[in-house]
Amino acid sequence: MTISDYQINNVIKTYMRNMKSRTIPTDNTSESDAEDRVLISDEGMKRMLFDRIGEMMTERLRKHDQE
Repeated sequence: MTISDYQINNVIKTYMRNMKSRTIPTDNTSESDAEDRVLISDEGMKRMLFDRIGEMMTERLRKHDQE
């Protein structure tokens, strides 16, 4: 059985949506529950953006070719 990139991406997106809806902020946070912070440089953001755009365009072209 072959699993396509499209199916994997949909599973990941659904998982992320479900995880976001389950997180409930509380006022009594301890040090062990502290929020992590990630700093991304401008170059890193550009690279991530171009990667996402490339993936989206590749997916659209694949769908178009299948039709």
